[in-house]
Amino acid sequence: MKKKIGMVIGASADAIHMINKAKEQDIYVVALDGNPKAEGLKYADKPINVDISNIEKVCDMVEKIKPDFLIPIPLGRCLSTIGYVNDKFGFKGVKYKATELSVDKYLFHQRLYNKGLRNIDLYLVNSKSNFDDIKISYPAIMKPRFGSGSRAIFYISNDDELLEAYRKVSKLDEDFVLEQVIEGIEYGVDGVVINGELYMTFLKEKTITPLPERQAISYFSVVNTEENKPLIERVKNKLKKVVKELEYEDCLVQADIMINDDDVFVIEIAPRPTGHNIYNIFAPTSIGIDIGEEYIKFLLGKSYKFIPDRIKRMQIRYFDFNDVVIKKIPTLDELKSDDDINLIKWNCNIKVGDYMVKVTDGHSIMGRGFFIVEGKNREDLERQSSHILSKFKTIK
Repeated sequence: MKKKIGMVIGASADAIHMINKAKEQDIYVVALDGNPKAEGLKYADKPINVDISNIEKVCDMVEKIKPDFLIPIPLGRCLSTIGYVNDKFGFKGVKYKATELSVDKYLFHQRLYNKGLRNIDLYLVNSKSNFDDIKISYPAIMKPRFGSGSRAIFYISNDDELLEAYRKVSKLDEDFVLEQVIEGIEYGVDGVVINGELYMTFLKEKTITPLPERQAISYFSVVNTEENKPLIERVKNKLKKVVKELEYEDCLVQADIMINDDDVFVIEIAPRPTGHNIYNIFAPTSIGIDIGEEYIKFLLGKSYKFIPDRIKRMQIRYFDFNDVVIKKIPTLDELKSDDDINLIKWNCNIKVGDYMVKVTDGHSIMGRGFFIVEGKNREDLERQSSHILSKFKTIK
């Protein structure tokens, strides 16, 4: 039987897991990326250097290669390229309109606001905006309309700060959005929409840095206990409405949400797997399901499973050192010799002498590595991870 051909649009290091899982399913993988040195290209059967933001060039490659489907990966602004290709060639997966609503913060807000699914004030701010028209409650945050990591984010707590941010933004040739900050506890969600049904696979509570960056430095798995059932149902009920309104179809789902007593507020949502070693390492370790692998089975018409039977109580922690030089790094043997530490995975890319910059975005922390611990409860996980980090010796 002729091998199925799967195409990956974007071949960063985050794509490697999906490429490998596809090859395990005997799929011939073609990977496209504008960076000839992109890590994922080395793992593909056929690597191609092409600008994935250029939809015409990507479509030319699709015409030439004739893949059977696209394989989703963690991706930002170019997510709309995937949607366009799926539309044009009739592939299974998220469509162009849904990807545009996901990558454009203004359209995303307007669509959900009009349906009562996002009840905050939001303004589009650019060089043509009138400052006097802005009436917003504080605290507020201003950020680029399209994905930017933590670039050019302004946390605003009063009128003077708003005016200062407005003056800076109005000089740029770029759109920004200004919106209220919602207080609460931030969570991440992994799931999938298939045949119109949302399967919520993995709910995780985040530990984050202060505003304006709000960079995740840790995730805790939310186990499916009786105590957590009301929380899980609240999240699922809200996300069902959101993915329906955004017209998600046959795609993986990654969402960032804020939960308080009044609402499950959707900060962002996208039809793709979660990066930062969540979908490829933390999720399979905690829930026993590889979301990417199961989605590939769906693309192949095989049986799949997205609802875990059991979720382990685990934490993934990144090395969130700030403005220090590393003088000593604990060995794996040293950490495992402690009977009170249940270290499940260890991936430390830090070297003695490395300077750890302040954690402001994913780029500033994710390359350092991570570790995963399993524990009895939240307090036990925090104790273990704090103990592990204390084994490092640092100086200012």
